[in-house]
Amino acid sequence: MKSLSDKIKHAGKWQSFSVLSLSVLQILYFSIMTRLLFKEDYGLMAIVNGIIGIGNIFMQGGMGSALIQRKEISNKHINGALQTSLLIGVILYAVFYIMAPFIALVYNDLRLDDLIKVSSLNIILLALSNISVNLLFKYYFFKNVAIVNIISNIIGYGIGVYLAMNGYGVWSLVIATLIASLLSSIALFYLAPIKISLKLHYKEARELFGFGSGMMLLTFSNFLSSKGLNLIFGKIFTQDILGIYERSSRVKDIPSEFLAKIINKVMFPVMSEIQDESERLIKIYKFGLGLSNSIMIPTTVFLVFFSAEIVQILMGAKWSEAVAPLQIMLLVLTFSNSGKMTDAVIRAKGLIYKNVTRKYIFTIIIIVLSGALGYLYGINGAAVGIVLSHFINYLMMIVLVKNVFKGSIIEYFVKPFKEGLRLGLYLGGLIFGYKYLFNLWGETDVIMFIVFIVGLMILCAGLLKFKPSVFGQYLESAIRNTLNKR
Repeated sequence: MKSLSDKIKHAGKWQSFSVLSLSVLQILYFSIMTRLLFKEDYGLMAIVNGIIGIGNIFMQGGMGSALIQRKEISNKHINGALQTSLLIGVILYAVFYIMAPFIALVYNDLRLDDLIKVSSLNIILLALSNISVNLLFKYYFFKNVAIVNIISNIIGYGIGVYLAMNGYGVWSLVIATLIASLLSSIALFYLAPIKISLKLHYKEARELFGFGSGMMLLTFSNFLSSKGLNLIFGKIFTQDILGIYERSSRVKDIPSEFLAKIINKVMFPVMSEIQDESERLIKIYKFGLGLSNSIMIPTTVFLVFFSAEIVQILMGAKWSEAVAPLQIMLLVLTFSNSGKMTDAVIRAKGLIYKNVTRKYIFTIIIIVLSGALGYLYGINGAAVGIVLSHFINYLMMIVLVKNVFKGSIIEYFVKPFKEGLRLGLYLGGLIFGYKYLFNLWGETDVIMFIVFIVGLMILCAGLLKFKPSVFGQYLESAIRNTLNKR
């Protein structure tokens, strides 16, 4: 029988491979499609994703997560979760289908009618795949999920690019998503340990629904504070400006999602397994928080300094207006990722409703601040409101963890933060010196950007070999563990 440590290493390896592969695919797809489509196309899609995201909450946040959190499950629990998920999915699809014409009128664009009706099919597909993927995660079958997700996305993205090149516009985004979801749903359902029962399992579904409903509340607040903002900005900004915001926000999310998907997807099943061992649980949480900060703070510094080059590479010259809001929103990376770590540890303890209050306070703050500042000062004002809201949420998160697990603010805030800050200052000084030496301030030079990356990689490789302690205890420990398991 594998030890907990072996499970973490095996799951982490495949989750890392999956996230890295999908991130590369998404960046390539992102870069190609932003050059083929118009800002208005992404503005339309931002509204569609905002609407459909409401339905996705019930699919991604509830019964599947409840299966992971519950220590012992039977086939009755699995079928109860699947039946409930599919029922909710069908009902939601019907609601969105009926509401689509009215939503199109609210946003004064009749194209949204058909876009919402077709895109809503993804809710039913997620209803099927969510139970399957969470079962595979529960039993640490990360390899299966990784392979399925990579192959389905390659096919979906390929079809999307082909359609965009042939003038299908925003529909190329919709169809690409549906194809990828359809393929992954079928494959994951086939691979998951599900024995279909035609009998209705009300009792087991109710047992899961307590945790699942809390997860839905939590996921709904996450939605409102991210993609849900598109629905507000859709009434404030033109579709072109909304498209710029959506793409800027997406670039900002790439590094955060990359790390969060590795740490949180692996850590939640592990944390759930040891949910009754508070000392081990909080030790894993603090290490994950320190590791996250040690990566995200220097990453933020790097991305802020080189935002213009990143926009040029990923989006092309016509998206230069995205640079300023991107630089502002990148400041949330550390705070938002720490919040995701806290969500994972609170979920693992089953204290879901303790976290819901904090999340909804944060949701109200971000809607009010970003909406008001966006209305008054445009897209940059909205970005400032988002950053301020995430910082306030970070402070509330520290208080919540302190109250649940006891301990000091220094233990949960200062120690995991200071090593990342030190690395960020090192990197910031290095970038400042490089730009000053070659007179690059105010210039967008992709070649010099690539030269810096190569030089930075060589420097990091040298430090890794001769002085790994420079990276701090969290990164050094993670690096050593990675090298030792090979």
